Amino acid sequence: MRFLTITYYLLHRYNRAEIIRELAWKVGLLHELPGEIQEKFSDSEEQYFKDHSKSLKSYMSQLSLDVKVDMVPPKDPYIKVRVLEDLGSGIILSDKSANFARHSMHFLKRTDAEQYIARGLMEELTG
Repeated sequence: MRFLTITYYLLHRYNRAEIIRELAWKVGLLHELPGEIQEKFSDSEEQYFKDHSKSLKSYMSQLSLDVKVDMVPPKDPYIKVRVLEDLGSGIILSDKSANFARHSMHFLKRTDAEQYIARGLMEELTG
């Protein structure tokens, strides 16, 4: 019976680690998690997220490659987006700096906008 309890515990920890790794890819490699997610993590899980993100950033900088970007190249490297939450004017993207006020629309590089879209701060406008 004790073996099953230990096995269940290890499977649970492994599953949580998988969720944390997937989350790092979805929200971008941030040093801080969004508040609603952060409150659901234990201290060790939060540290694991930070360490995993740091390792990925280091790996990508050594290769000069963003491994989070889609493997299939998009038709257009630029997309039109709408800002869903006020982000202010302190954000500098790869080719421009702008005031990202709520409901403002911008034409951005897809790679710059993806992390904000994944976090629900921007939406892609199609059509």
